[in-house]
Amino acid sequence: MNNVSKIKTLYAYEDGDTITPRMGVQIATGHGLQQFYNAETWNVTNTNFADYPATLFPQPYSSKAGAIVVPAAGGQWYFNNIADNAGILDASGAVKAAFADRFAVTTVVMNGKTFPALKIKSNLVNSTNKISTDIFIYYVGQYNGKQFTCDQRIPVQSVVGDAYQLMVSVAGASGLGDEVLSDDNDWIEYTASLQMMSTGTDIAAAVITFEHFDADRTWKAVTNNSGITEISGKKLKLYESAVDGSELYRVKAVYNGETYYQMLNPTDEHDPYYIVDGCSIDGDTVKQSDTVTWNPKVYKRHNGPGEEDEDVTTKEGWTFTYTLVAQKTGATITEINQTGITYEKLTEYGGIATRIQASRP
Repeated sequence: MNNVSKIKTLYAYEDGDTITPRMGVQIATGHGLQQFYNAETWNVTNTNFADYPATLFPQPYSSKAGAIVVPAAGGQWYFNNIADNAGILDASGAVKAAFADRFAVTTVVMNGKTFPALKIKSNLVNSTNKISTDIFIYYVGQYNGKQFTCDQRIPVQSVVGDAYQLMVSVAGASGLGDEVLSDDNDWIEYTASLQMMSTGTDIAAAVITFEHFDADRTWKAVTNNSGITEISGKKLKLYESAVDGSELYRVKAVYNGETYYQMLNPTDEHDPYYIVDGCSIDGDTVKQSDTVTWNPKVYKRHNGPGEEDEDVTTKEGWTFTYTLVAQKTGATITEINQTGITYEKLTEYGGIATRIQASRP
């Protein structure tokens, strides 16, 4: 039995090329994008972006090029809404005055390529910008005339008392924020820490372990295996053999009788087959009126520059199975299937990861 799996991301398919957008994030280890704030003072209590700036950059993957590619010049960043008045950059490509206190234009060099990037240089939540709901930063760009959209959610939450957050930093052989295994990136390393939201203090007594969502749709403990899955304290290092296409791993932290989870989604671009999920939703955010449908296909990766990938779904007898996983806990959802993903269910489960597995005899 041959298997290949896919975790839902954004695709734009046209003329033999599949663009798989994802957002890269660079931030100092031990810090995250969350904005936890004191509801009385509006002071951020965890990572202060003025001290630890975060840098977002698009990482579109082109199946035809067989690599992560650099978007064409002229892409636009958006704050919460993809609309002209929400664009962060002006016509010259500079940050508009309304956003200049929080953002700066920069670049990121990753795997020898220079990507456009947006630096978050100060907190997005403060006494002037009293934002109490999650923030979304979008990048809309093009590659070879094909438009794609990357997005990044920044959780926003008021903090009262002793609340904790499991933070996970990611780095690859090519630098911070690289969660894609490729010819230029031989490994991915995750570093976890449980932090008190009100102070950002690391809880050293928390017991942290790592788990993998395996082929029989259950979570299994990850063991230390040299050159495959290497565990060192609160770090997990993954190599090519540990990732089949697109995988689900999770971090588990136990402290004071409570359990906290954080989902991980490493991807390997070496595999000869990949899945285009055919999701009807543009991006990963579902509106109340949206209905999610799927039309997945299996493609065989191109053999050389300029050659189109081949749809082998029917010819090679691939069939699909779906598994829904709750983002909050990593628990398998059984009360609905892939046709029952709605705004209400996504709210209930804190987001749903849809794992599509394609199999053939």
